Amino acid sequence: MPLIHRVLSVLASPTPGIPLLIGGCSAGRTHALHAVMARLDGDTTPIYLDVERLATTPEQCYRSLLRHVRVAEDAPALPAPASLTSPRDAFDAVLALLTSARAVSGRRFTFLLDEVLDLRTFESFPGLKTLMAETGAALGASANRFVLATRFRQRGTRLAATWPRIAPVMLDDLTITDDGRSTDALAGLDPTEQQQVLALTGGRLGYAVLVGEALRQARRQGIADPVGALTEQMLTGSALERRLRLSYEVRLQRARGYGALRAILDVLAEQQPLTLTHIAQRLHRTPGSTKDYLSWMLDVDLLTVERKRYTVTDPLLRLWIRLNNGADAPTDAQVARETQRFASERLADLPAVAPVPAGRPASSAGSIIEID
Repeated sequence: MPLIHRVLSVLASPTPGIPLLIGGCSAGRTHALHAVMARLDGDTTPIYLDVERLATTPEQCYRSLLRHVRVAEDAPALPAPASLTSPRDAFDAVLALLTSARAVSGRRFTFLLDEVLDLRTFESFPGLKTLMAETGAALGASANRFVLATRFRQRGTRLAATWPRIAPVMLDDLTITDDGRSTDALAGLDPTEQQQVLALTGGRLGYAVLVGEALRQARRQGIADPVGALTEQMLTGSALERRLRLSYEVRLQRARGYGALRAILDVLAEQQPLTLTHIAQRLHRTPGSTKDYLSWMLDVDLLTVERKRYTVTDPLLRLWIRLNNGADAPTDAQVARETQRFASERLADLPAVAPVPAGRPASSAGSIIEID
C-alpha cells in the first residue's frame, strides 16, 4: 500500500489512529508529512509544526504556537502567556492548545508534528519529568488528529509501543517510488543513472535530490557521471556535505559521551564490521565502558549491530566521517579518491560507470565556500 494512502487510512479509520513516520536522516519524512497535508480532506484544518524549532522553553514554545495557530474565538479559552507562572503551567497550555483548540472555521485541527521526540527537551524543566507519557495520553484522548514523524528509528519504535493509538509507518530507505516520495529528484536521468544514484545514496530521498541535481548541472557542462556528481557533493561546503555534517552532529548531540562516540565512529569509518572486543581494543577502553558507548549510538541509529558486529548505519555518512576525521579539511584529491573507493563498493553489482580522475571533482569547486 502506498505510504501516503497508509497514513490517510489510519486517520480515516472508525477509531482514528496516530500515524508515526519513522525514517533516518534524509529519508523523506518532512516531504511525506507535506504530501499527507496536501491530501487531507476538508473536515479538519491541517497545521505543520517542526518541534525541533519549537523545543526551547515551554513558555517560548507556547508563545510561538499562539502566533502560528489561528484558533476560533469561541473555542475553549487558552491561558494568556503572561498568566503562566512556571514551565509546568506553560507545557499544560501547550497540550491544551494541541488537544482541545478548534480552528477559526470551527473544524478540528490535524497537527503534523515533525521530530516529535524533541519534546524530550522539556524534560529538564521542573515538574516535567513525565511529560512524554503525559503527551501520549493527551494526544490519544484528543478529538484533534495528529501525524507524527521522527528521524530516530529505535526511539520511535519504543514510542509506538508506549503511546496509545500510535500506528508506526516505516520509511524504507530504498523506496522513493510511492505517491508521497516523489521521483522528481531523479527526473531527466536514464534508468541506469537512477539506479546508480540510488545505490550511491542508500536510496535516501534528501541525498538523492542533491546528487541528482548535481548530475544534471554537470551534464550541462559536458560531464555526466553519477560518481563525479557525488564527488563534487562530498567537497567541504557543498550542500550534501553540509547535510551529512548536520546528521552527524544532531545524532551525537542527542546521545551521551560525545568525544568517545566520535572516536568509535572514526574506527568504524576505517574498518567495519567490528565486534565490541575489537572496538574496545582500538579505543584502549574496557569492554564494559565500550558497550555503554555503543548502546548510546544504537539508541540514535548511528550504528547497526548484526550478529554482534557493529557498522555505521548510513553508508554515505560513513564516507563523510572517513573524509573528516583528521585535523584538516580533506583536499579535493582526497575527496575524489575516497569517493571513487566508496562508489566502487556500492556499484559493484550495477552497470559500470566511468572513473573520476584522481584529484579532480566532477566540476569546478571554485565557487564552494569552506565552512567550519
